[in-house]
Amino acid sequence: MAYTNSGLVKYCKDALKLKTKYMWGGLMREITTDYINQLAGMYPYQYPSSRKQTLNALVNSGYYGCDCVGLVKSYYFGGVGTAKNAKGYDGSKDYGVGSMYIAAKVKGKIATMPQTEGILVMTADFGHVGVYIGNGQVIECTLHGSKDGVVQTAFSAGSWAYWCQCPCIDDDTSANAAPKVENCNKIYRSLGVAAKRKGASNSATQAGRCERGTYYLASQIVTAPDGRKWFRHIGTDLYSALTDTLESGGGKLFEEFGTYSSGK
Repeated sequence: MAYTNSGLVKYCKDALKLKTKYMWGGLMREITTDYINQLAGMYPYQYPSSRKQTLNALVNSGYYGCDCVGLVKSYYFGGVGTAKNAKGYDGSKDYGVGSMYIAAKVKGKIATMPQTEGILVMTADFGHVGVYIGNGQVIECTLHGSKDGVVQTAFSAGSWAYWCQCPCIDDDTSANAAPKVENCNKIYRSLGVAAKRKGASNSATQAGRCERGTYYLASQIVTAPDGRKWFRHIGTDLYSALTDTLESGGGKLFEEFGTYSSGK
């Protein structure tokens, strides 16, 4: 079975429909007396008597338990089930939050996070992880405040500091694919105050803004994997988005005015 970003998102959304509780070290297994005792024996400080009492009251009630990183791992370890019928466990992929980030090849600080469904978001101390599902939303398993189990929360409500592509699944969103680059000699007239950026991406460092009504020469058109188009300002390494809902009200930012001589 191929494990993918889109598959992880679907798995997490399905988990929202289940009755779940947070269990440190858990892998989305049915809450049974044996499972409670197993995890409590491994992590005694995380299972005080009050917590065990809460969990024991849910035995035979159709509840499932996991922790934050366990939600992610349970996807590629075979999904929801019991300890006896769980399939796909691989000790070499039994990561903690920090070790999962270290193993990831595609990662960075949260300011550089692409809008990729299925990537992981992590706190600064690598003590917690969630799954970004798009549209500014995260699914996480947490025991915080009134939350206990798998929940959906706003990305902006979390203290996320890092992101990464899970090293155990494939990104099938094309968000990390190489952009398409075409050389050109077009002239664009600015309709707004679009940013000039040090890269064809909204996450790239901003380097000033265009002036409304001013004409700009483009040496390249860059089409990002998500379909958005950018142009490279001639003679520089700066880019501006031709259309972008995140820029100055959104919509069309430039109109094509004509072409210039390339000198050839």
